[in-house]
Amino acid sequence: MQQQKLRFNSKIKDLGYESLRYSIFNEHRPLKWEVRIEFDENKHLYLVYSTMDRASKGGGFQYLNFEEAKDKFIELLDYVVLRNKYYIDNNWPTQYFSPLWDKTDD
Repeated sequence: MQQQKLRFNSKIKDLGYESLRYSIFNEHRPLKWEVRIEFDENKHLYLVYSTMDRASKGGGFQYLNFEEAKDKFIELLDYVVLRNKYYIDNNWPTQYFSPLWDKTDD
């Protein structure tokens, strides 16, 4: 599991998604607007889901295969970026700050 986590973190870095809120096989309580992947050892399933504004759990996805779970996780991160860029384009508040969608003074 640790090896999967290391490779996965490298993939996220390659995509430039380090500023996003996400959790890969972490035990901490869910944070606001976080995309999570967990492994349920009792059911032998990978769980992928997003939390909402009060860290309540949104609809989740279950996978037997890590690669499918990883693909869904990346898809959810992609959606976070697209959604918040859309919010910026419409002058709406974003879920949280990220240089991926917020303008910064360089």
